[in-house]
Amino acid sequence: MSPDSSPSAAFVPPFYADDAFVGTPEQFEEYEAPGADGLQRRARDLLKERMGTATAPVSTSFACGTVGVQADQTHYSDGFGLFLPLRQGVAVAARYAETTQITFAGHEETWTDEAEAPPSWLVAMRRILQELLADHQVEVAVVSTVPGICRDGYLAALAVAVMRVVRALDVSTAIDLNSVQSLRDDLVPLLAGEIGTALDCPYSTGYLLATFAGPEPAFTLVDTATREHLPVETEARTALRWAVLDPGAPEPRPVEFHRQRQAQARDALRRLRENGFSGLTSFRELEHRDLDDAIAVLPEALCPVVRHLVTENRRVQKHVAAMRRSDWQMIGALLLMSHASQRDEWEGTSTAADRIVAEAESRTHDGLYGACMTGRSGAVIVAGRPNAFERELRQLSHEVADAHGHAPHILAP
Repeated sequence: MSPDSSPSAAFVPPFYADDAFVGTPEQFEEYEAPGADGLQRRARDLLKERMGTATAPVSTSFACGTVGVQADQTHYSDGFGLFLPLRQGVAVAARYAETTQITFAGHEETWTDEAEAPPSWLVAMRRILQELLADHQVEVAVVSTVPGICRDGYLAALAVAVMRVVRALDVSTAIDLNSVQSLRDDLVPLLAGEIGTALDCPYSTGYLLATFAGPEPAFTLVDTATREHLPVETEARTALRWAVLDPGAPEPRPVEFHRQRQAQARDALRRLRENGFSGLTSFRELEHRDLDDAIAVLPEALCPVVRHLVTENRRVQKHVAAMRRSDWQMIGALLLMSHASQRDEWEGTSTAADRIVAEAESRTHDGLYGACMTGRSGAVIVAGRPNAFERELRQLSHEVADAHGHAPHILAP
């Protein structure tokens, strides 16, 4: 078992790659994710290994990871998101101490408040602890099998696991961590705000809401405007095979890109309210039939942004409908349309993700239904027929390796 130690470690949070990824496509069906109890034991062991034994009792917690099937538009404007819960997750162990110290499996370092230039994922965790614990000091250890390439889902799982371990420590907090209403109205916006501040770019409440929904729903539909989440009743999780592919070379857009897109979304909403769409607060409220009229009153530079945000929200609704009626080909088509919109309208995809999606699209007659980039770090989600999935995943991996020098890592969600 070896943690991820790639050159991209400063960008992606640390995780146990051997436990997260399938070794080869042939092992896809046999993969078993480490359970929550086992990961919590590892976190407890890591805490004692790095920080020694102590008289203070140790509390542990776990939260599952998530990936967005179609969800990343909610980082920039409230709307609908469709999420796939992962079998992989994040475990946290914590105990009271004289000084707050944090350590992650996969990094040898143990951080304190004096650490210089800490990575964004550490900053997010530290800020959340400060908000929840106030004057209390803790020692914390983190173990993850959520790949760093799924950074948005990783950070949501980390935040929820931290909240749960604070609750287990049984300390008074500013937010009632046992109240569903407080979690929805107070905690979720707080966590999203702290993560966004740490990343220095917008971060959706959708990933947090989907994480709170847990691993049981096959898929989770989230409305970030109302902060509600609903399970999607569908056979799509078992009737299809799903995989998340890590191209192995993250090509993240700079934080300025995400801040610019958020500013453009806000500017477009303001202009639309001033030109016949009074009361519009997010693009989830703009009907698809009104899109052409909306585009007509906007500057050209804002039109692609609005087209993506409106059509992606609409695709979420279509995707849920397709799942409920078992229309697998439509699911694949919606994945491909989502990627095309992210690539051409939003200009937010990576070259590596584009290559994998193009290869998957070339195999839609052979067993793969579709694919699209998921998250903002370049991972790709792929869906296909069970009886052909392993074969086509193997061929896809070989083609990508032949063309680009290395095969993508495979996550079996």
